[in-house]
Amino acid sequence: MSQAFGLNWDDLRLVLAVAEQGTVTAAAAALRISHPTLSRRLRQIEAGLGVRLFDRTPPRWRLTAAGEEMCDLAARLRTDIQALEGRIRGRDEGQRGIVRLTAPDAVAEYLLPDLLVTLCQDLPDVTLELVISNDVLSLAGRAADIALRVTDAPELSLKGRRVGTVAMAVHADAALARTWDGRDPADAPWTGYDEGLACTGPARWVAANIRPSQIRFRANSLPGATRAIRSGIGFGVLPCFIGAAVPGLVRVSAPLPGLSLGLWLLIHPEMARVPRVRAVADVLARALRNLGPVLDGVAA
Repeated sequence: MSQAFGLNWDDLRLVLAVAEQGTVTAAAAALRISHPTLSRRLRQIEAGLGVRLFDRTPPRWRLTAAGEEMCDLAARLRTDIQALEGRIRGRDEGQRGIVRLTAPDAVAEYLLPDLLVTLCQDLPDVTLELVISNDVLSLAGRAADIALRVTDAPELSLKGRRVGTVAMAVHADAALARTWDGRDPADAPWTGYDEGLACTGPARWVAANIRPSQIRFRANSLPGATRAIRSGIGFGVLPCFIGAAVPGLVRVSAPLPGLSLGLWLLIHPEMARVPRVRAVADVLARALRNLGPVLDGVAA
């Protein structure tokens, strides 16, 4: 059994070209295909439809009623396609449009707010969409255009730049810190992390240095731990930029050795060529580099 014939835009385009040019020879030249190829395609289209589209009379081929109906549709589609091209042409060439940024919860909550104000002021034609996720969202699948990730092993397939170093230190509510001033914080109450974050640097440090009996609360996220520490439940290990961002939270140790991680700004290579994405990445990278002393714990 033969396969059912189905029209497509290319079929319509060929018929429209013959109707407008008047002959197969002129249409083939306009379409930049050979005369035999165009003749064969026309015969296939007519055979598939079971109807003649042209009266092949010199000097110009004339449309049949079926051909006129087909060309009317082809002309409307061409107009619609050209209008669509006009609307979307250059969208990726300018700095107007949407840029999706993804970042982990702690970075989004304690580091990005002021930076987003800067981005919106510097790039007024860009609409930012922030996707807060601790999962590694796919940039190749356009789940986001730009990703901020705290890691020392960024994906090799992505175009990236290291924009800072995230240091970790012990923090406490100011009142609790004063209470334990001069005493060993290891004997104080502590905030730790649950099994979901057991493999992270802060969780490993707490497990290695603090007795389980001293841990009064376990959090499953850095923002959760931050709120617990700020409430006075106990000491805890946090990124230094969180301590700098939360009023009433004080850092009670130097940056802890071995816990620092890189802060990476990552873009899929294809999206790195889009001006609005590149512009957002450049402004964001510059702002984050200016925050270097806050990120790496040099600024208390």
